[in-house]
Amino acid sequence: MCIGLTAAAHEHFRELTLLRRVRDHIDRNHACPLDLDALAQTVNLPTPRFVDRFMQAYGLSPQDYHRRARVPAEHLIPEPR
Repeated sequence: MCIGLTAAAHEHFRELTLLRRVRDHIDRNHACPLDLDALAQTVNLPTPRFVDRFMQAYGLSPQDYHRRARVPAEHLIPEPR
């Protein structure tokens, strides 16, 4: 049983690492259109599963994360009172 858990944990960690790379790619290329199918291929997941895993990892869909990345930083800083 421990071997199965170790393999599952290893696979989960590998998937999170790939999702992190996708997130970093979105951050670097926030001005470009988002291609979900291409991003899903980079992590070797079907597009619906990729979207689901991304949401589980980051609390936002890739589309919502992309939209937030496009918002200029000055709009995220609260105005002084």
